[in-house]
Parts: sequence; C-alpha cells; structure tokens
Amino acid sequence: MTVSLAITATALPVAGAHACACCGTWRVANVAADDTLNVRSGPGTVYGVVTTLQPDEGCIVKTGQRYGNWVRIEAMGTKGWVNRRYLAYIR
Repeated sequence: MTVSLAITATALPVAGAHACACCGTWRVANVAADDTLNVRSGPGTVYGVVTTLQPDEGCIVKTGQRYGNWVRIEAMGTKGWVNRRYLAYIR
C-alpha cells in the first residue's frame, strides 16, 4: 500500500520590504508611501534615528515600555522608540 500526501503552501499576505511570517503583531501605519518611519534611540524626536521602517512594514513587537505617546519596539532585530500613532494592530 502506498500513501501519498499532498502538501500545499499557502501564500500569506506580506506587507513591507522586510515582512516576516511570524513575529510581530504590529505594522507601520499612517506613513505616506514615499516616506519612512524613524525608529529612535529614545522616546522623542530629540533622540537619534537608529533605523527606519517602510510604510505597512510588519513584524513589529512592542516591548511594553511606554513614555507618553512613545512606545519601545523591536523590529528586524533592532530596538527603538516610535510614536504609537504610527502603529496599527494586525493580529
């Protein structure tokens, strides 16, 4: 007796240039298509930019730290701060 199994891969919708299939529950929102979101070293615009994220980029995890409207996140292995108005919940 021969048993054959068919495995079908289902494509998941992916947003942003660096999207991954798993890791975050937040994505970049309210950023124009020709702009980027600055991720800063501290909670405010006076802090330096540690990386940038593309519009609709996913795989963002909030670390739980907050300071006013600023939240600390981890995205693509980098931790930093963004204003929460630029994040949208995806799951």
